[in-house]
Amino acid sequence: MARPDGVTSGIGARADNPPAEARGLSQAEVAERRRLGLVNDVPATSTHSVPQILRANIFTPFNALLGGLLAVILVVGPLQDALFGLVLIANSLTGIIQELRAKRALDHLTVVNAPKARVVRDGSIIEVPLAEVVLDDVLEVRSGDQVVVDAIVAESRGLEVDESLLTGESDPVTKADGDRTLSGSFVVAGDARIRAEQVGREAHAQRLTEEARKLTRVNSELRSGLGRIIRLVAWAMLPTAALLLYSQISSHARVTNALRGTVAGVVAMVPEGLVLLTSVAFAVGVVRLARR
Repeated sequence: MARPDGVTSGIGARADNPPAEARGLSQAEVAERRRLGLVNDVPATSTHSVPQILRANIFTPFNALLGGLLAVILVVGPLQDALFGLVLIANSLTGIIQELRAKRALDHLTVVNAPKARVVRDGSIIEVPLAEVVLDDVLEVRSGDQVVVDAIVAESRGLEVDESLLTGESDPVTKADGDRTLSGSFVVAGDARIRAEQVGREAHAQRLTEEARKLTRVNSELRSGLGRIIRLVAWAMLPTAALLLYSQISSHARVTNALRGTVAGVVAMVPEGLVLLTSVAFAVGVVRLARR
């Protein structure tokens, strides 16, 4: 986060004053940064809303195709002829439940999970909630602590951090004075005082969290192939339905019976079992991945 004009760093005190890492920010400096919005408060971000998930799983080409046939039967035929609609309901429910579970998991995803941070203000060490950490705050970190903001090491005493959660590097990294340490890393040895350089959405851990929370639909070969099959079936159904209806009416059948016979003939063209099987396979895959 860029430092606006008029906001000076807490590091770099005059020679006749205590070192900045020893005294930290004053209450006036903290208040000024809060006024400018230079705080570690991050607005809650969410994935797709529940209405979006419902729309995405209900208004699909497959549901439109089968739903149109179901509507005809509900108007002209007995309910027992509409049992194929159960596949439509089961397919939609499977997709909805699957995405709601994914949404719940992503909404709770976070890289930084420390409830509070130790900051140095006016020469005293106090604990504050993460949202009250401001730019240029001097934080004290010890073995077992999590670094909650991107910071510059001001005073290291054998500081070693574990950045595996961020970089995949399993070995601890030694940090000397002037080195940069990223939010989301853990202190595994030593202790230090660090100065906050990036807070809020500018922090590395928060950017990772926001990226991971994005719920995107993967355009897999299986999904694409199934979509092509549905489109081809839809185009083939139009002339087939017209011919069936014409033949039924030509045989002097009642209009309602003709419509029932037409629906019975074309509904078999819809790959209901294939679509349902694919949805179930996706759901089983999600459950297995979640367990791992």
